[in-house]
Amino acid sequence: MKVGIVYPHANIDTVPSLVGAAELLAGSGYDVDLYTYLQAGQPAPRFGSPQIRLCSLGVDGLADHSTAGLRRMVKRAGWLPGVARAPLALGYQALGAGLERGSRFAARARGVLTEARIAVLAGDGRRERTDLSSAAAARGSGPDPQSEPYVCVIGVDPDGLELAHSLAHGAPLAYYSLELLLSYELSTPTDLKLKARERELSREAAFVVVQDEGRGRLLADDNGLAWDRVVLVPNAPPGPPRRQASRFWHSHFGLPEDARVVIHSGSLGDWTGIEDIVASASDWPPPWVLVIHTRYDAESSSYVDALRTRAGQGRVWFSLKPVPRQDYDALIDGADVGLAFYVSSDASSFTQRNIQTIGLSSGKLAYYLRAGLPVIINSDASIAASIDAARCGVTVSGASGIAAALERISLDYDAFSGRALGYFEERLDFGRAFADVIRRVDALR
Repeated sequence: MKVGIVYPHANIDTVPSLVGAAELLAGSGYDVDLYTYLQAGQPAPRFGSPQIRLCSLGVDGLADHSTAGLRRMVKRAGWLPGVARAPLALGYQALGAGLERGSRFAARARGVLTEARIAVLAGDGRRERTDLSSAAAARGSGPDPQSEPYVCVIGVDPDGLELAHSLAHGAPLAYYSLELLLSYELSTPTDLKLKARERELSREAAFVVVQDEGRGRLLADDNGLAWDRVVLVPNAPPGPPRRQASRFWHSHFGLPEDARVVIHSGSLGDWTGIEDIVASASDWPPPWVLVIHTRYDAESSSYVDALRTRAGQGRVWFSLKPVPRQDYDALIDGADVGLAFYVSSDASSFTQRNIQTIGLSSGKLAYYLRAGLPVIINSDASIAASIDAARCGVTVSGASGIAAALERISLDYDAFSGRALGYFEERLDFGRAFADVIRRVDALR
């Protein structure tokens, strides 16, 4: 019994629901072929189960994250006609205007240039090249990705769904939506064409996974999907929730003994409000400091250099190397408060309702809450009302409100932390929600 998961991006380790999907499918007896990009200079993601096989679609890495560097790379790629995945990069770039843009752009260009050739990585680190069309042998003498029929192939986001369709060879499709592409927010011919294909293939899918009802209703209404085919699964790491406070950042940066850490992890870009957040840190009450941990390697990023100029001396610290997910918990445990802003704009099809209706799709919020960190979010984000009602964090209208939010949290920290753990247990139990996906896959056998 074999399932394919197709995620044509280079950050699988930072998407807890996809990691969880592979691990729970493997735990239910399925062999899982996980098609994804690898990140240059970073170790390949590792999984505990030998039933999960990583199938690399290419290696993504871009030393120059500047706009000029992107233009040169795109020109070299040529955006060959007939490849459905390439246009999606034009929309995705706005999701990480500072860092993630380069990675997503590079991933698609390399997808065009490598003509769907993959590398299959065995558990012992061996790798052999495999051509999807010729089904050459992989993993020594073991089966290649196409030697056995799939029970189901799950495509992630519009480009992953298109590629999953090409890999399925008649097997049932399923759709895993992480980013919402909504027809009434589209303006370019390429976006409209991509949306038409997503709508067509999602209607053929055996089931569609979305993070919560708000996002699910938007997608179902836009694509004409019957609600009984939608499965709601939060984007969250496995439980249970736990508070394991550590001094990780104190040791890493040599922070003062009494320093308290606010962490902002993940992507950087205008839609995260990061520039105003960094500028506000100078006004935070002592001993609070801000740590920014990036999703991609940003040590040579001009965007981060610009952020440094806005940062007050000794108030903002930058962690610019991604870590394997196995090491990520320690970074979150070393903080006291988690910070996440979602600022929608019309700059892209992906920074409108997709950002505003963030709901339970925020992986970093889920990590914060699982670790018992009170959270601070902007009030425009759709999850703000839920956070307020649960009293596991504080919502603010903008970065200027962070200082007062920290004062409020400081006065009743343990209660805020306990409620954060409770929120995760009640709303973000990935395993409980994903059981419905397992049942639907089982029914396809």
